[in-house]
Order: sequence, then structure tokens, then C-alpha cells
Amino acid sequence: MKAERFVYNTISWIEKLNAFTTSPDVEVVVEGPKDVNSLQDLGVKANFCFAIDLLKDLKEVGERRVYGKTFIILTDFDREGIQLYKKLKSEITELGGKVEELPRREYKKFGFPPMIEELSSFVRGRVECWDQMIADLI
Repeated sequence: MKAERFVYNTISWIEKLNAFTTSPDVEVVVEGPKDVNSLQDLGVKANFCFAIDLLKDLKEVGERRVYGKTFIILTDFDREGIQLYKKLKSEITELGGKVEELPRREYKKFGFPPMIEELSSFVRGRVECWDQMIADLI
């Protein structure tokens, strides 16, 4: 039963994330390319941006970069990633952007690994036939 719940939660999380990101005004913020690869490997389809690039844009362009847009911040759950998340959330919302919290909250709630880049191997190590299960998502 526990394995079934894990599969259900994981697929549900990916489907919700993909539903959020169907809009071109939604960006998923990650720390690096390994995070993007891990998420895409599991079937996440999104417009990704790197946290460091977004912070640079916020300094250079400011409000024009985020106004009217929604951001899903999936930085790591280590000390550095949490600090980065707080900084991004604060700056984005101060400049008129929106931060969608549900994917980050559920990621933590479901017990996924603290490093986003480890998610794919974490899931694939627990679900033998992952590719078959998500064939419709990709």
C-alpha cells in the first residue's frame, strides 16, 4: 500500500506541476541544469529558469521581469536553497510577481529528497516501471 501511495503522490505532483506550467506566464525556478534534467526525466514540462539568472534580471530589469508572472520556486531544501527560496519569493512578490507555493509544499510533504537533482533517481529507484507509468504524461 505504501508503494502505491508513493506512485500516486508522485504522479499527482507531476500532473499538478504540469497543469500550472501550461501558461507561458509561469516559470519554474531551479538552481541548475541537473535540477532541470531530473524534473524533465520524470515528465515535467515547464519553462525553466535558473535562480541566479532570475536574481540578476531582478536587479537589472526589476518589475518588468516579474510583473504579471507566476513563479514556482523549486530550489533545494538545504540551508542554501531555503535562503535562496526566501530571497526569491520576497523579491518576486515585492515587484508584482506571484509565487505559487503548492508544488514546493507538496514536494516536501511527500518526502522527496532535499536536493531537486536527486528526484529522478529517487523515484526510479522506488518504481521499477516508471517509464510505462508516465507514458501519457510525457
